[in-house]
Amino acid sequence: MKKIHYIAAILIACSSIAFGQTRVNVGGGYFGHTLTYPGIVLEAELEKMFSENASIPIRADLGFYVHPRSQYGLFLDLNVGFRQYFNSGLFVEESVGAGVLQAFLHSDGVYEVDDEGVVSEVSVIIPVDFMPSLTLGIGYNLSQGSGKQNLIWMRPKIFWQLPHKTESAYNFALQVGYTHTIKSK
Repeated sequence: MKKIHYIAAILIACSSIAFGQTRVNVGGGYFGHTLTYPGIVLEAELEKMFSENASIPIRADLGFYVHPRSQYGLFLDLNVGFRQYFNSGLFVEESVGAGVLQAFLHSDGVYEVDDEGVVSEVSVIIPVDFMPSLTLGIGYNLSQGSGKQNLIWMRPKIFWQLPHKTESAYNFALQVGYTHTIKSK
């Protein structure tokens, strides 16, 4: 849990660096765990502009997904990255994140056999996992040239579920959504 505290402190320190214009964005979209297992993601973002076409977005994602034969997942993820805008309206981005994932097994009952051979029912709640992630993105600014942006985006994401799974067993997700600037300073 101490790793999460260090990462949160780094993200907060990064957010206090003033480069220029700052935008406050909110958004949401589809979160497809392994593409086809449906979910949603809601985001709040602080975007620090350090040039007309480049920024450092600091984003908090809150999401949920359903893997019908395995589990439900609820996550909170903090991301920091880089976004490059092009005159055509396109943009690309990348970010690294850290968060927590709470999974619940999708089952009518979960059973465990102890060393004595006794079968007992156990909780469907998996202990909270650490969720580091890597995200790439491509999108389009629907309102170029205005202070209040309307962005559509697609973000492939790789995330881990530690210690429930090993470091080599990553998860893939696809996020597709919309972001709107609510405040620009």
